Amino acid sequence: MVGDSPNSQTVWYLPTAPLRDGMGPGFVRSQVAEFKREFNLGKVEIIDVEYVKGEELKNAIAKLGRVDVIYAEMGNTYNLRHHLRESGGDKLIHDAMDAGAIYVGSSAGSIVAGRTIQMAFWKDWDDRTAEGTIRVNWEDPELARGLDLGGGRSFFPHANGQYGRKAWQDEQAKKHGHTDHEVIKLADGEGFVIDGDSAYPVC
Repeated sequence: MVGDSPNSQTVWYLPTAPLRDGMGPGFVRSQVAEFKREFNLGKVEIIDVEYVKGEELKNAIAKLGRVDVIYAEMGNTYNLRHHLRESGGDKLIHDAMDAGAIYVGSSAGSIVAGRTIQMAFWKDWDDRTAEGTIRVNWEDPELARGLDLGGGRSFFPHANGQYGRKAWQDEQAKKHGHTDHEVIKLADGEGFVIDGDSAYPVC
């Protein structure tokens, strides 16, 4: 999906989730290096929407010239969602995708791409205060609204073991009010691709 010349692609890498989930700058640097090496990517720019906001963020994205790939890293779902909203990153992501960019979400990044980030309620692994740095009522459906890049779907990653059981998933969907739309459940190593009118799972 990145074309025949991946080394000419520009990637906006979002480190906002891992940096509030016990992972430091060293983890981010390692991930970026591996990302570039594995996919032979050209420019991978780390821009953290927790600290780069508003006009500064717009200018940082504009300086990239174009964005071919947006990569939202794993980590704290709530921190990523909150700061994308507060920084204006939401609109910049949608604008980049309208111009042809693709969005890749890992774990938290995939949850944020969906209709609601309340998928994080199902396992309740993430600190809703992002290490005490934010105060948001995530029970509010509007505040918990995701980027909604999946055509009204939500995404539930790490659907392994007990979390992969349909009975458990159905119980969580009912408990948290998520029976009104499609939830894509993804075990580790699985993905879901949306390309125009096509939508399909990949492994």
